[in-house]
Amino acid sequence: MSAALNNFTAPDAYNDRVGTLICPASVRVRLQVNNQAIFWQRGHQVPGGGVNWSEAEEFLLPGLYSFDETCEATRVRAAIPGAQLPAGSAQAQVTIATRTAKELGE
Repeated sequence: MSAALNNFTAPDAYNDRVGTLICPASVRVRLQVNNQAIFWQRGHQVPGGGVNWSEAEEFLLPGLYSFDETCEATRVRAAIPGAQLPAGSAQAQVTIATRTAKELGE
């Protein structure tokens, strides 16, 4: 089953309410990043609930990205906290979409 988070403002720090997507059996992750850079991280669900976030976080500049990555969760945070942005600058806006192997016909 695919999952998506559409056009959200990247939070200053990772959190479960904004910027975290649970996406079981995903094999492709697409990220659209606008305005500012972000960090993103892949995770894997653990028995009994929760997510293991042991994968390294990765830096992404604004752009459109498609990664062939196996994961069950993904999360993003702003590379520059909102309070540190220059006056008049907008925080990162992000869209995340994932696909499973079945959806891709693999």
